[in-house]
Amino acid sequence: MTSGADVRSIDALREWLAAAHTYRDNCDESLAGIRMEIRRGIDWVGQQADHWQTEGRRAEEDVVQAKADLSARKFPNWSGGMPDTTVQERNLRRAEARRDHAHDQVIRCKKWLVQLPRLIDESFTGAGHRLAMFIEGELARGLAALSRQLDALDRYAGTRPDFAPAPSTSGLPSGGSPPASTDGAGS
Repeated sequence: MTSGADVRSIDALREWLAAAHTYRDNCDESLAGIRMEIRRGIDWVGQQADHWQTEGRRAEEDVVQAKADLSARKFPNWSGGMPDTTVQERNLRRAEARRDHAHDQVIRCKKWLVQLPRLIDESFTGAGHRLAMFIEGELARGLAALSRQLDALDRYAGTRPDFAPAPSTSGLPSGGSPPASTDGAGS
């Protein structure tokens, strides 16, 4: 048979219940915040893919322009000599490098857009769902049960105006009774 709860302070239980409610609310807010940040991260990768596609188109236009400039410069000048095309060739290489870089970035972003949901699912979704289920299920039921028990303790304490918790007997010798008083008041 189990012994009683040995409740010393109903107020301490009330404080613990309030702290548990605060914990539950903080967990709910944290989970919502994490979900929002995950969504923002995925959206950011999508925006980066769009940005790099735009940059790729601009760089492709620059490549076309640089090729046209180089091509125009390859004709002999009025004296019959070939003009220097170093600047145009350098501009073409830079434009091609920018185009290739933008293309690589688009590929990376698209790769992340495919991999990111799977990685999030592996690392967060399962654990986050289990925590949410615990908060909504077991913790909510436990807090409701504790609240009902506190109400019952309040009713019990209200029916007995002389109610004061008795000292615990868990630290007493095996007899279970407190030691005799030595101040002489009991004789």
